[in-house]
Amino acid sequence: MAVTKRQEILFIYETKDCNPNGDPLDENKPRTDPETGVATVTDVRIKRTIRDYLYGTKGLEILVRDTFDAKGYLKDGKGRCEDFAEEAGVDKKDNIPTKVDKIQKIILGKCIDARLFGCTLPVDKGSVKVTGPVQFNGFNRSLHRVAPIFVQGTAGFASGKEATQKSFREDYIIPYACIAAYGVVNEIAARSTQLTDADVSLLLEGLWKGTESLISRSKMGHQPLMLIRIIYQDGYRIGDLAGRIKLDSGKEHIQIRSVDDYVINVTSLIGSILSAREKIERIEVKQDDRLKFSDDGQEGAFAEMERLNGISIQSLVIGG
Repeated sequence: MAVTKRQEILFIYETKDCNPNGDPLDENKPRTDPETGVATVTDVRIKRTIRDYLYGTKGLEILVRDTFDAKGYLKDGKGRCEDFAEEAGVDKKDNIPTKVDKIQKIILGKCIDARLFGCTLPVDKGSVKVTGPVQFNGFNRSLHRVAPIFVQGTAGFASGKEATQKSFREDYIIPYACIAAYGVVNEIAARSTQLTDADVSLLLEGLWKGTESLISRSKMGHQPLMLIRIIYQDGYRIGDLAGRIKLDSGKEHIQIRSVDDYVINVTSLIGSILSAREKIERIEVKQDDRLKFSDDGQEGAFAEMERLNGISIQSLVIGG
């Protein structure tokens, strides 16, 4: 089924002793807001997690991934576009609009990330330009201040051919961060990419399982904590779900090291949900049992908050 309902996504996850999102232009240090001290994670990093899971685990074709030419060089956008030209039936006699249309159709049919996030690819003097119906905040933030630390250790090999000792490695990590990511599924833009409900289900699976599958040395320590999807009856949306929650802790924020050190205050979020209850078709929730929420004096699982009585809340089922 094609996507016909506007949706909002709130994804909360934790990271331990790792680098949630390194800045390659700053020694790959974890991205942080210099004014507030919170960790930041770009939408590009979140989309990369989803893409890697859908390609590596589900075996789905991904447009934005590393591909190489016959000489072993990394392909640019033009080269990636050429991967689809023959299958699209592009002919030398075709004018540019026809070439663009043919290639766009084959890319949207084959590549789930293009249907989700859109794409821009050069085609001769024209280009494929598709606005993605699924977008995340450009910078998604931790719910508390963090204090990145610099660690050193011994590398696995020597630094050079005639060295007598192993070289040293240097890393920047964040001891702990609870990060909230916010996304929107726009049903209008979904028409142009033929986005389906099945595609969105795979997106949610990629968010949850892709996050817990991050096992590289810099990313080991990621764990999904909660995923909420709000489905609306029309084009309405509450907006900025991540900005409507806050972290309450008896510790200084930079001392937080575990989900046991805090609760997530959802008083503002639930208030917004109640104000929009006539516009909401249903809410779907998947939650790690360790995470606790608080609302107006009550503490427990999100779906059990008393003020949500009367709102249709279902378990969010993540595929296999």
